Amino acid sequence: MKARSMIVLLVVLLLVSTISPFAAEASSPSVKASGAMLVDVTTGQVLYSKNENSMLQPASITKLMTAFLTREAIEEGKLSWKKEITPSDHALALTRKPGLARIPLLNKPYTIKELYDAALIRSANEAAVTLAEAVSGSEESFVQKMNQRADELGMTQTTFANASGLDSVSAGLPGENLTSAKDLMKLALAFLTTYPEVLDVTKRAYVDVDGVRFEATNRMLAGRDLAYPGMIGFKTGTTNEAGYCLVGVSTRSGRTILSVVLGAETNEGRYTATKALHDYAYEDFVMTPVLRAGEIISQTAFVSQGEKEQAQIRTTTAFEVLVEKGQEVPKPEFDLVELEAPVTTDMQVGTVTIEPSDTVRYLEGEHPPKVQLVTAESIETASFLTRLTRAFMDFMDSVRLALGKISLVDRVEML
Repeated sequence: MKARSMIVLLVVLLLVSTISPFAAEASSPSVKASGAMLVDVTTGQVLYSKNENSMLQPASITKLMTAFLTREAIEEGKLSWKKEITPSDHALALTRKPGLARIPLLNKPYTIKELYDAALIRSANEAAVTLAEAVSGSEESFVQKMNQRADELGMTQTTFANASGLDSVSAGLPGENLTSAKDLMKLALAFLTTYPEVLDVTKRAYVDVDGVRFEATNRMLAGRDLAYPGMIGFKTGTTNEAGYCLVGVSTRSGRTILSVVLGAETNEGRYTATKALHDYAYEDFVMTPVLRAGEIISQTAFVSQGEKEQAQIRTTTAFEVLVEKGQEVPKPEFDLVELEAPVTTDMQVGTVTIEPSDTVRYLEGEHPPKVQLVTAESIETASFLTRLTRAFMDFMDSVRLALGKISLVDRVEML
């Protein structure tokens, strides 16, 4: 009987040792790419990364910076959507190069809006170069502006050499565009949060130019063959040197997910990796309540000169954090200020947040979300006698504390 029990135990241990590691690995997405990153835009939390700091070629994802700077120029009043510009000979030369993303444009005026849409939806290289010329006069001058803006965004692993993302031979300019998954995440987040209406463009499955309809390069959009639920952009990129790249944005159940995939080996591979990342975000991470709206927290705020010296504190809204399934919910951290009587209900007294930890990480430059805390009660100023009594008791406590630090020999000498 004992031998049989021992055999059963050994079988169980063998199963645990073989199954458990597999189960642990199964929760992580399979991303066959040189670099990748996954962020929940709502919370700013990083959910996954792979070689996030590796400097890689982004191909046409470069056009995100080109479009971003164009949008900033419009916001500053330097350009308008209706302004027309005729592509230069340098830009038109790209329309005659086979194998490149092109419309092709004609030797005629186009509005900034037409060029903007063509660059983002169809990844048209000649449209991107023409936008660069519209903003800065020449692509060379525009590249300087691209690198300056990258520095301002904290893109420390990024160097731009042209506005389209082409290799130096095809672009006709020296140098190669280099960046990282983390830097592209910073750029994409800046674009999305500053000009969210860009998604009205990138979610479109086609663009019409000169009476011809061109399909979007992103095959995960609604209506395309690899449609993914909630996918609304953002940008594809492909060159022989860069491989297959994709920055993807999707929205579902009130959440917005942003992913970066660089250097996938195949066209299908970038979409497979992006799908795995977005599935991971939606299926393996749960928005978990930390505090309810109006909940009295465990800590209190000190009230100087009050009838009561501690005031109860409550939240103003619900406080949630994304937590991967199977992980512990992180503990909230409170930052409270000292109050002085009289205190009224609903006075702001501090904030609650979730600081970075092993289970919660925020993208560099992103601040952890905070919820305001307010007083849950009113406290009047204490009477003069009460304040005097407290002052005397505080004085006696300080004396006892000081005496406690004096040795017995010193006390005898003092007597």
